[in-house]
Amino acid sequence: MTGRYRIGIDIGGTFTDFVLVDAEARRIHLAKRLTTHGDYLEAIFGGLEDLLQRTAVEPADVVGIVHGTTLVTNTVIERKGAKTALLTTAGARDVVEIGDELRYDIYDLGLERPPPLVPRRRRYEVDERLRADGSVLKPLDLSKLEALVAGLDGDVASIAVCLLHSYANPDHEQRLGDELRSRLPGVEVTLSCQLVPEIREYERASTSIVNAYVQPLVSRYMREMETRLHERGVAGPLHLMLSSGGLAAVAEATAAPVQLIESGPAGGAMAACFFGQLAGTPDIISFDMGGTTAKMCLINGGQPTTSHEFETARLHRFKKGSGLPLRVSVIEMIEIGAGGGSIARIDNMGLIKVGPESAGSDPGPACYGLGGTRPTVTDADLVLGYLDPNFFLGGTMALDPAAAQAAIMHEVAGPLGLDPVAAAAGIQEIVNESMATATRLHVSERGRDLRRYTMLAFGGAGPVHAFRVAQILGLKRLICPYAAGNASALGFLVAPLAIERVRSYVAPLDGLNWGRLNALYAEMEEEATSSLARLGVARGEIAFERAAEMRFAGQGYEVRAPMPGGVLDEACRSKVEEGFLAAYRQLFERAPAGLPIEGLTWRLRATGLRPELSFDFHGSRTDAGGARKGMQNVYFHRERAFVGCPVYARYGLEPGMRLDGPAVIEERESTVVAGPGSRIDVDGSLNLLVTLP
Repeated sequence: MTGRYRIGIDIGGTFTDFVLVDAEARRIHLAKRLTTHGDYLEAIFGGLEDLLQRTAVEPADVVGIVHGTTLVTNTVIERKGAKTALLTTAGARDVVEIGDELRYDIYDLGLERPPPLVPRRRRYEVDERLRADGSVLKPLDLSKLEALVAGLDGDVASIAVCLLHSYANPDHEQRLGDELRSRLPGVEVTLSCQLVPEIREYERASTSIVNAYVQPLVSRYMREMETRLHERGVAGPLHLMLSSGGLAAVAEATAAPVQLIESGPAGGAMAACFFGQLAGTPDIISFDMGGTTAKMCLINGGQPTTSHEFETARLHRFKKGSGLPLRVSVIEMIEIGAGGGSIARIDNMGLIKVGPESAGSDPGPACYGLGGTRPTVTDADLVLGYLDPNFFLGGTMALDPAAAQAAIMHEVAGPLGLDPVAAAAGIQEIVNESMATATRLHVSERGRDLRRYTMLAFGGAGPVHAFRVAQILGLKRLICPYAAGNASALGFLVAPLAIERVRSYVAPLDGLNWGRLNALYAEMEEEATSSLARLGVARGEIAFERAAEMRFAGQGYEVRAPMPGGVLDEACRSKVEEGFLAAYRQLFERAPAGLPIEGLTWRLRATGLRPELSFDFHGSRTDAGGARKGMQNVYFHRERAFVGCPVYARYGLEPGMRLDGPAVIEERESTVVAGPGSRIDVDGSLNLLVTLP
């Protein structure tokens, strides 16, 4: 996607963010608008029109829009998707309730599992059976399909088809899908053999159901968005940000909308890679704190950590296994804490708790003056002096300190016999400590050394809290990039077009049929190349990356390892084994010797050229004194007191400047707070490089 103007649009829980890139002038223009949860498009088109008007850009000159949305996640969490049915092999109807039979909390005698999105009355059995190798044990009997279709629960809008072992032989699913589409032309049909052709029956079924559950809603949403863009004269294509960190056309995304499950946060991780490259820092802890949640991603060597396992709609926010499992490619991010809109309260034991409930954009934090009365993290930040009530969103939205203090007093400080400042400090420190603890655990679980990393903070609330979180972690360096409050939307514009394909073939490495494996990779490469060619990506511009999920024979889990390119044969086996053992040791420090290794799943990622963005970062003043706005009292936890801080306008800082902490640096979309003893250097890209004492 080349041309002068491109726009990234990110829907968040509180704000919808916009970034317009002017490639010719090497400038970016930013905007924020409160998210309209009843109709996301209201905020999108209202903000888009304001942005184009303010920048005097004609819609016809916009060569492309990249969009990230929380629509899929919210639809599943709120259970507001389409009426969905499941067709599966006779005898496998209850797999989605049996699950993996693991207890996510072995001490909870009243443990609940997430109820399936498809109730039992809408799960139907098909008379057929394949063996694990794909051979036919019982042929598909389509003679009963007419009666099955007639017996479908009324108003079914979407059907998921997941037959046993269809990853090994898709014939039965494909024939069944053709029949369903011809008999039910208005109903969406998801085939697991096309969506997620890999081993593991429960996860494959769960992924297919989620895809079917959200597909009608996502299809309508994307069609309407495309229509309204064209009506307004936007000529460029609309692309969607995938959870894997790549972009896809609307047709690809609506065929498999489950790929959008982490759409917005993935943009943040791509932005962190971009800013880390500008700062010359390849190993980063990406800290993204917005209005609803805070997320963390590890970036090693300039690349984000990825995974093919994800869990959505958890009953318990931080308990793995309490949600719906998905087999989908995602940038690996963990939710490490609350967001600015997360609500503080006193629990039954008289302790302060923050989140998971969020005030969102409606009614919002108490200080927004939009009807919210319960205290949030943003209210605590305001009471502690981290935010200027007259410069929130650049002064376009005034905050009410008295309302924030009253909410904290009523809900937290009063019941605990504290003054509002002490209660606000408690709220903020609980959030900071929980984020630091979760980050430390995640880095350790990945076998990484925390001391290697620099934290990069973005999101509206990220730079506000980052200094204290980095301080707790013992980090010595923090990066706060320019345009941090809209970083995810910017990340959409630096992501490449990308396609991922997967196949399962279970075999020991010493008995691998290399011809079959080469055929699988050739098939995946052809599929990916054809998909990217339809988006205008030339074959010579495509880079292929192979990977495999392998394990020691007898283990119940796999480790992802890189695979060599080119033609694979027995001469490659030692290189494949070495790649697996290196990945295994990275996670577990050592690997057992002499055990046979088997491969299960083979993956391919095809990536087009990454967009080249360069910006002319140039401020309007020439010295830090000219950028200084005044003084502000800010509460710092290590000092346990308010400290007078110089306040600087971010837009008045020039490359090469150095500031001494404590300091507050304000921009329209976010605020950077650096504590006493720190040093802040402004690099050539206007990143603030904060050195902690």
